[in-house]
Amino acid sequence: MKIRLLPPLCLLAVLAGCAAPESPPAPEPVHSASTYEQAALLAGTMEFLHQNYVDADRAGYEKLLTAALRGMMRELDPYSGYEPPAVYETNEIARTGEHTGIGVELVKPGENSPLVVTMTVPDSPAAKAGLVPGDRIVRIDDKLVEPLPLEECAKLLRGAAGSSVRLEVVPDGGDDSRNIAVRREKVVVSSAPVEAAHLIGGDIGYLRINSFNSHTPSETAAVLEKLRKEGMTRGLVIDLRNNPGGLVSGASETASLFLPEGAELFSARHRNTPEAQVVKAAAGAEKLLDLPIVILINPFTASAAELFSGAMQDHRRATLVGMKSFGKGTLLQVVPLANGGALRYAAGYYRTPKGQVIEGRGLRPDIPVELGLPQIWRLNAQLAKHPGIVRPGGKDAVRDTQLEAALSLFPDRSDAEKSEQDGK
Repeated sequence: MKIRLLPPLCLLAVLAGCAAPESPPAPEPVHSASTYEQAALLAGTMEFLHQNYVDADRAGYEKLLTAALRGMMRELDPYSGYEPPAVYETNEIARTGEHTGIGVELVKPGENSPLVVTMTVPDSPAAKAGLVPGDRIVRIDDKLVEPLPLEECAKLLRGAAGSSVRLEVVPDGGDDSRNIAVRREKVVVSSAPVEAAHLIGGDIGYLRINSFNSHTPSETAAVLEKLRKEGMTRGLVIDLRNNPGGLVSGASETASLFLPEGAELFSARHRNTPEAQVVKAAAGAEKLLDLPIVILINPFTASAAELFSGAMQDHRRATLVGMKSFGKGTLLQVVPLANGGALRYAAGYYRTPKGQVIEGRGLRPDIPVELGLPQIWRLNAQLAKHPGIVRPGGKDAVRDTQLEAALSLFPDRSDAEKSEQDGK
């Protein structure tokens, strides 16, 4: 089954981490006569609307400029955009893995579509309110979601800690909506939660990385140390399903834990740079170079998660299992503006060490295990409560056939171990 949605922009890090680890300085702008002519046209149009538009509140200079910049960037590609000051500030904070909100990851499958929940942070306000993957948010407070861009929806969900936001939610596969009030709180997002890491079958480690931020390398290193102390000797499963990406530097530093110093991780070519920028594995923390690794991916594995997976696959350091990844290999850079906002623009395209193009193509798993979209949502909801278990108990549990296929790649185990692996 082929699944293609618009970019899975995470509200915990709304495209926050798309820039290259070392972004080149922005060149000094060269203004041609044509530039000034077009700028004069824009300024004249803004002034005309400011003076004559029927609703003066909607035609303020700041609102008109914001609309013009958003429209300009939106016309370029699905990933570029204008971040007003408040959004830019929030995105900068999100890179650390901390934010004030309800603790949910969302996608907008189309320009005129509701928001779809892909993940809720454990113990977050969203999780406590009963939101689960697959739920569709159709209204935030009194505003219909469908005509709004994702970043506008993100702005509506943000607010002061202790304040509440009202949501109208339709369950996956249902038609009847329910209204809930969710109290905003400070949410600290662990990208590689230690509580999700454990041993399967006594000696295979399981690590789930939800996204890549500045804390991911240190969190991953801590999890690996924990698993090794507990007896991880046969291999490691890294679960990147539904990982929307995040900071590219977080992904490269995490990949450096598994690849030798100097190994190429990925490359990118800028429009104004003749030679490709090559990012290599760094020295530093103790590396895990000996154990076999399997990485789980699906259609919602995107961006930095694809760079990590592509590097591991090309160096034969890991086997990819699951479904073709999303296909976002655009190098995005963020340029602060004088008004406190920022432009987020596509500056190039990433390639894997062997030259694979990710943008629009995605990564193909070495071992494909296909699932339907409803199965993906159900499995994602299950992973929040039962990460790394092939078949947890409960009448609504589904068998994780992708994890099962990953485990089959490691050396055979006894029947007793298989029972333990199944959670029986």
